[in-house]
Amino acid sequence: MSSVLKFLRRKNYQYEVTFSLYMLTPTEKIVLNTILLFIFSMALYAISLYLPNHFKVVGSRLWFYVAGDDSLARNNGGLFMDEVKSEL
Repeated sequence: MSSVLKFLRRKNYQYEVTFSLYMLTPTEKIVLNTILLFIFSMALYAISLYLPNHFKVVGSRLWFYVAGDDSLARNNGGLFMDEVKSEL
């Protein structure tokens, strides 16, 4: 248990030294950490919301380039083939 506590204290120390938080007041640390937590949570939410669809689109494009078949693109909502047809 003490080794885990020592590890966490060391990581906290590294975090404060790396981002120069050790010279801020406790209120300033709370404000800055809240802003960082908010930005990180928004990024995590955006990744979880948009990344799966992005993988589907990239996979359908890759399959089209490898096999020349657009059936996978049509099954994923036709995103790729609609873009190709609109450009022609």
